[in-house]
Amino acid sequence: MFNESEYQTVWMIYLAAAGCAWLVWWQMTRWIKWWFVREPLWVIAAVLLFVPSRVDPAEPWLAPAFFIWLLDTLFDTGDNMGRMLGNLSLALTVAGLAYVGLVLLRAGWRHWRSRNHKSVPASR
Repeated sequence: MFNESEYQTVWMIYLAAAGCAWLVWWQMTRWIKWWFVREPLWVIAAVLLFVPSRVDPAEPWLAPAFFIWLLDTLFDTGDNMGRMLGNLSLALTVAGLAYVGLVLLRAGWRHWRSRNHKSVPASR
């Protein structure tokens, strides 16, 4: 199929294109005023674009899991649909938990900052 150099080149091109696609998605969803809707959409798009998975369990080659699932679903070409859905759901769960942790950390920081800001007298 590919030699190692071509494989790495194709992945670098894909990662650059996926990064640009994610930035376009980020710009398209900036108008959403509710952060609790906007930011999970960013996380979902990142998981769909950047999670790789093995095409064949016996081979070392990776491909984007969402596109493997999409092609297997649309063209009924292989038996990878369940495995890719499992990989994507696991990655989405981990990313969602990390995002919830970040939200809690951000809320705690705002609470701590507002509480300490009120107790410090303003100097002139």
